[in-house]
Amino acid sequence: MRKIHPLQALQAGWIRYSNKAGMYTSFTIMTLLISLVLTAVASGIGNIFSFNSFIQGTVVAILVGVVSGVINIGYAHFAAKDESGVDVEFGDFFLGFSENVKSLVLVLIATVLISQISALTVPQELQNLNLEEENQIQNFEELTMIFEDIGVVFWDNIGSILSFLAIQLFFGIVLMFAPFAASLEKQDAIQALRSSIASALPNFFNILIAYLMIVLAVAIFAFLLSLLGTAGLIILVISSFIGLFVFIPVLNLVAYDMFTQLKDN
Repeated sequence: MRKIHPLQALQAGWIRYSNKAGMYTSFTIMTLLISLVLTAVASGIGNIFSFNSFIQGTVVAILVGVVSGVINIGYAHFAAKDESGVDVEFGDFFLGFSENVKSLVLVLIATVLISQISALTVPQELQNLNLEEENQIQNFEELTMIFEDIGVVFWDNIGSILSFLAIQLFFGIVLMFAPFAASLEKQDAIQALRSSIASALPNFFNILIAYLMIVLAVAIFAFLLSLLGTAGLIILVISSFIGLFVFIPVLNLVAYDMFTQLKDN
């Protein structure tokens, strides 16, 4: 069985990022701006299907998930080309739009649909809560009452919510390599999904450990800053904003390294 080494993935992800930090950071800033526009456009299109909340949410999720997925696979394409010794250009981040794109899109649609179907396990009470009504967000007391209601619903349905999170985590991990297999390895959609499950499932806990190590490092950093009081909180807010442009590419590069470990071992 090919084994993933979490610490190696974290180190390699950071090294890959630091070697071309400027380009990775610039691409991340651009993708975040694109995401804002994309979400607004997708939401507008989703309003056409407002007669059914599930269909509306699924349409929005597919539009956002597919475009974002094709863009995000650019981190892996850029890293792979950089490691090959070829001079890389900013345009290499967009190779996901030209490399076996049909298979990649089908994989992304499949993963979004699986996520949306699993979302049906969320209690109906939570699905029906609406925080965006103008009369609610303009009135602080009513907004406070809404959050209190959410708390009550949350604790009344804690079992269902945890089940939903567990399902999302499981599929998020076992299908995480499918986009890499489709776009980088030129596999068809079914083959990419199967190979992802076959390689990620035996390494489920190693993958989970890698991400938990990242979360733990961030949590420790935040805790240490909180000890500084108000100044620490200000630094934390500023560093969190700036750190986002580092965290996102490193996270993508850690996932890419885990994929390469499965190929190289």
